[in-house]
Amino acid sequence: MILRKVLLFKSIYITLFIISLIYLVIYINIDFTSKFEGSETKVEGVIESIEYQGNKMTLTLKTKEKLIATYYFDTEEELHKTKKELSLGDTLTLKGELNDPISSKNFNGFSYPTYLKYQKIFYIMKVSDYYIKHKNSNILYSIRNAVRSSISNDKVGSYIKVFFLGDDTSFDTTLEEDFRNLGISHLFALSGTQISFLISIITLRKKTINLNNLLFVFCILICYYLIIEDCAAIDRALIFSLVFSLNNTFNLNIRPLFLILLSLSILFFINPYYIFDVGFQYSTVISCTLILYMNNKKSKGKIIDLLEVSWVSFLVSLPISLYHFSYTNPLSIVYNLFYVPFINVIIFPLSIICFFIPYLSFILEFFINIFEGSVTFLSHFNIGYITLARFNIVYYLLYYILIFSYLFVKAKKKIFLLLIFLLVIIHYSYPKIFPKDALYMIDVGQGDSFLITSNNKSMLIDTGGVMNYYQEEWMQYEKTSSGVYLVNFLKTLGITKLDYLVLTHGDYDHAGEALTIMDEIEVKNVFFNGNELNTLEKKIWKSSSNHYKLTEGDSFILGNFNFLVISNTYPDENDSSLVLYSTVYDKRLLFMGDASIKNEKYILDNYDISDIAILKVGHHGSRTSSSEEFIDKVNPTYALVSAGVDNKFNHPHKEVIERLEENGSIIYNTQINGMVMFDFTHDKIKTYIS
Repeated sequence: MILRKVLLFKSIYITLFIISLIYLVIYINIDFTSKFEGSETKVEGVIESIEYQGNKMTLTLKTKEKLIATYYFDTEEELHKTKKELSLGDTLTLKGELNDPISSKNFNGFSYPTYLKYQKIFYIMKVSDYYIKHKNSNILYSIRNAVRSSISNDKVGSYIKVFFLGDDTSFDTTLEEDFRNLGISHLFALSGTQISFLISIITLRKKTINLNNLLFVFCILICYYLIIEDCAAIDRALIFSLVFSLNNTFNLNIRPLFLILLSLSILFFINPYYIFDVGFQYSTVISCTLILYMNNKKSKGKIIDLLEVSWVSFLVSLPISLYHFSYTNPLSIVYNLFYVPFINVIIFPLSIICFFIPYLSFILEFFINIFEGSVTFLSHFNIGYITLARFNIVYYLLYYILIFSYLFVKAKKKIFLLLIFLLVIIHYSYPKIFPKDALYMIDVGQGDSFLITSNNKSMLIDTGGVMNYYQEEWMQYEKTSSGVYLVNFLKTLGITKLDYLVLTHGDYDHAGEALTIMDEIEVKNVFFNGNELNTLEKKIWKSSSNHYKLTEGDSFILGNFNFLVISNTYPDENDSSLVLYSTVYDKRLLFMGDASIKNEKYILDNYDISDIAILKVGHHGSRTSSSEEFIDKVNPTYALVSAGVDNKFNHPHKEVIERLEENGSIIYNTQINGMVMFDFTHDKIKTYIS
């Protein structure tokens, strides 16, 4: 009785929540460092997860700290043998080298090292050899092995994994992109509704749960928790479900708001880094808002209630979608009317049932095909998407102030809704009303890609790309395309179309992602050099309706930028790279592509070009370009080098860097600086790493 009265004091929950926030802020600002020195060549650890993709094996190991290890199989026989031998809980001795995690260093981009840091993973080990020191003897790992081995590796298995284990690694990235396009990706984060479904199965759908039943449920859920993947959204769903179940079982009558504060406090103490997990953000914001908003509302009928839930879910997830992905789809309000019940009533229950009764998988597969077919169909229509540039996080907090005011302040609802709409209009219009003349050197690894914007027009010079060498079918696995990152970056600037796509030549590291970009972004004109088209260029040519070959003397304008082609055409692809001379205001720019010394000599002999403000150094700083005579003549103030970290060509070459330094040029290198932006409108330079 006394405990019940104490638990009704709201100050307890508010104080606990404030303490958890203080703990969160302190924790995420601690600069944790690795326990490894980084020079180790031999490591021993216990396998916590195994993932096979083609001939690549990725292990997560429990050592003195979490460690990711990658190993590549030479033969298919070795792969099959390893799949039979290795299991979770095995202790391995690995030989290899520890490497820092690497990702492209672009503004507004996904940072893989930061993502791993939130899991306290600091190194990735490239394994040359390994052997099993001890086989697993832990009963928990044995259960996990049994569960995973019972799930097939087909389409049905991928849905069972995501809904039963919280593992979405089996989903095709194209399919995941379609989910995001329709605004339904949140449906694949295990929610309180789905946990409640599991609880109802465990308790045989009893309307009330007594203490014995609750203890039984608690034990089952703890066992379930121990076998699933480590997932923030699942932790949230479990904690929320248990807290609300305790409140209902003991008739504590604690208000939903304070139950939410208690649940969040527990989660923040468990792992403060959850705050950065996108799935956690979606599921927490949507579920908490719906609990509070729908708590005291009278039912207006199932259809109206579902429409209201869909509208509220869209509204509160809007700032998260805009911040992380820079686009939203208002039609998701309609899509969710169909897909929420379809997932929660059909796909999810069938996934659980098929885990225990695999013979019924054909039924689940039938509904999965309907679901995926409709998603792919609707996504490819490309209807309803609104792309909005990435703003400061304060702007998204302003969204939430207005959204919550609209939902929970009883008076002046129409005014708050109008203000939300006005905020979206400002968000959409601001980059167009205040455009800037800018040049971006984009970090695409070992390749070139330069974006130029001016007067609401945009142009991309090269796309980057990695050559896909022939591999046997068993060795192939899905690799993340740098073109996807490039498209996402364009969206963060609010760019939905390119006026010009200039391909200096047909090598993959310059044109390899052109088709990916053309699938996602409207490209009005594609420019090629004057050479005969290679296989890749022919595919790009066929995919574009407005395509042209540029030759010496051709010119075009992009806003305040004027461009002139000054290169000659040679049989060799690098020699014949398009060289673009550009002027903007009082500055002169020179883009050399992969032009060699031969083309440089031609330019020096035929053009009087000197005192270049910005030089895009030819061929990634190779010594086949950037001759001493050329550098002395063009005398660049800034020299831009685009090259991949530890690339096999050793670009940029030491001689070229020394030559530029002796000339007094300020060098920006993607290996060191990441993305670089020259803002000509405000006369500023910004680098990803200073």
